[in-house]
Amino acid sequence: MLPLIPFELSKIWRKRSFLLSVCVLLLIHLFLLWYTTLPNEKTPPLSAYKTLCAELSGKNEVEKGDYIAELKEKLDGVCFVQNILAMQSFQNEMGSILAEQELQSNPGVFEKYYQLYQRGNYLKFTASLEQEQAFIDEVYNEQQKVSGYGKYLESIQENKDTLGGISIFEGQGKDTYSSRNLEKSAADYAGLTDGNIRFTPSKELTSAMQGVWIDLLLVLGMMLFVGTLITEEKDKKLFFITRSTKHGVLHSIAAKLAALFMHCVVLTALFYTASIAFLGFSAGWFHPGAALQSMAVFTESSLPISILGYILLSILTKAFILFGIGAVLTIFCILSGIAALPFLAGAGMIGGSALLYYLIPAGSVFSVFKYLSPVGLMKTENLYGGYLNFNVFGYPVSRLSLSLALIVLICIAGVVGSLLLFCRMQSFEVRKLRLPFSVPFRPHTNILRHESYKLLITSRGLLILLLFAFLLAYQSLGRTYTPSVGEQYYQSIMAELEGDLTDEKESLVLSEKARYEEALQEIEQIDRMVSAGELSADTAKTLKSQANMTLAFYPAFQRVEAQYEHIKSDGGSFVYDTGYLYLMGILEDVFSVDFLILSMGIIIAVSGAISMEYQTDSLYLIGATKTGKRKILLYKAAICTLMAALLTLVPILCRIYRISAVYPMHSLGATTQSIPHFSGFALPVPILCFILLFALSQVLSVVLVTLITMTISVWRKNQAQTVFFALLVLAVPMLLKLLGFEIAKWFSLYPLYGWMGM
Repeated sequence: MLPLIPFELSKIWRKRSFLLSVCVLLLIHLFLLWYTTLPNEKTPPLSAYKTLCAELSGKNEVEKGDYIAELKEKLDGVCFVQNILAMQSFQNEMGSILAEQELQSNPGVFEKYYQLYQRGNYLKFTASLEQEQAFIDEVYNEQQKVSGYGKYLESIQENKDTLGGISIFEGQGKDTYSSRNLEKSAADYAGLTDGNIRFTPSKELTSAMQGVWIDLLLVLGMMLFVGTLITEEKDKKLFFITRSTKHGVLHSIAAKLAALFMHCVVLTALFYTASIAFLGFSAGWFHPGAALQSMAVFTESSLPISILGYILLSILTKAFILFGIGAVLTIFCILSGIAALPFLAGAGMIGGSALLYYLIPAGSVFSVFKYLSPVGLMKTENLYGGYLNFNVFGYPVSRLSLSLALIVLICIAGVVGSLLLFCRMQSFEVRKLRLPFSVPFRPHTNILRHESYKLLITSRGLLILLLFAFLLAYQSLGRTYTPSVGEQYYQSIMAELEGDLTDEKESLVLSEKARYEEALQEIEQIDRMVSAGELSADTAKTLKSQANMTLAFYPAFQRVEAQYEHIKSDGGSFVYDTGYLYLMGILEDVFSVDFLILSMGIIIAVSGAISMEYQTDSLYLIGATKTGKRKILLYKAAICTLMAALLTLVPILCRIYRISAVYPMHSLGATTQSIPHFSGFALPVPILCFILLFALSQVLSVVLVTLITMTISVWRKNQAQTVFFALLVLAVPMLLKLLGFEIAKWFSLYPLYGWMGM
């Protein structure tokens, strides 16, 4: 039997289509892993965690706590200053009263952190105050939870001793579930200490191990293997031959099941190794030998294992669950005479399990079905990273024990059922599942319409375009823009100035300038008096507080003043430019993400445009027609180009809508040079034409992606291979760029797509 195992493995693994399918599943996994960790207004980038890990490296636990507490205190002070300035910007009595109350409740905080807020160098890990605050709060809360792990262990033992001494637990009370649960919990945690605790942010491990889509993709990879294992041999009618050999029955199915188990282990290890490597390079590495409880999300675990031990246990457990499900599906393959039935059974099994897991509340009496369903069993972060006991006839039984026992039972049932039924198998052939109705074909002579139908409907190009259009729209419309206090001031004053310069507008600019110069002179005079010994430092700080509040908006006014000076010297008009700077990628880098999603969508949508003709050998027939191969290929290129252009416009239009709702974009007829950032632009074109030119360059870059993909399709003559090589050439450089390897962008079309942001 043993020689049959590598044969069964190689029979499937050596198939080019199977390997490409696994590669596509892995690429989908990496794409979703990257997409779900993208930063937004409240979510910090992965680079913030990587920077923090570098800062914490070499520090002991006390030093880590002090460092993170200092970060928390400093950022809270900066946020306090911003809140005070926001209240004062209301320019009414209520705002002044609220600001004064806050200043009295927190004496000295405003003065301590005002200069830091003014300098703007308080952002250490992220690009915005909102992201920085969310990041520091998350890390601080995690560190506080981990640092209190020793007290948490003590509280478990104290609760047992305290509640055990209450009279309700004496005598017969000791036989209740509550008392038994207390005893069991204390015993389970008794061997744990905080000696090997090494605090580290949990972002990398949780993101790498807890993605819902990972389990789904692993099940798909397992189902591909199971379907090929039995159904393909039925389709080729090989069982009529193999079952007549000496070891053609029992040894054959045993080898197939052993091959399935090895496949599940390798597939699970491959996916999670890729996850950990991706997050490790993006968010920093953890200490593999540290206790699992070093991460805040796992402090409730009662297992004395390391982080590396948790990873290995999770991979092995998920591999066994996949094998158990696969062995059960093998039974369906043996019994079924329809090729698609095992896949439908697998989808029904996973779908029903998902309903049990997500619909049953955690506190319900039926929660045991929630956690012991296949989807619940796959949640190894709860299995090994948490602690839960079920009430079984008045006795506490751990979820871990029941889960492992159920996994073993599923595997045994699947193996025994497959062995018995394979020996008695009577269905040696398969037939395809046919629909009970048929759609009549309506012939027509319009070649453009015919090719459009093939690309959009037959090859499912329309469905793919709609899916990626949704992703792009969600990415653009989901971004939130929160103007700072200074930006609100700048927006309000530019609302009055926008347009050509007039005497009234010039008077407004000069009066604001005089107000700021007066505040600067007041501070300068107070500093001279302090130097001369006429004022104490405390008195000077009090006198300068009002002037400092006035100057809080001076950086925003300097943008107004820059436009005023430019108009006086070179002509032009006032333009509120913040919205245009966001749209052009100057104030935020979104073009990298958009271009990667666009490239992947176009590659998948048009990969079959030409390869479909080669795979069906119809291209040879087309070459003999009057229209000819060249003209049909031109039709295909035109249709694919239109698809690329429409998909490219989705993020552009969504971003214009989302940005303009917060930062109005008027003065479209003004010259581009009126925007200070583009004052050196060579052509004196209106802003509207400039935006159209930039949009055209983005459309052109995606069209080039389309043409390159079609060229690869002609070269490889296979859709799966076209997707693989096109992603390798066009998408991988962008992925490397997003991971921090900036030089990789020069090996892609990104310089044409995002030249403005660059």
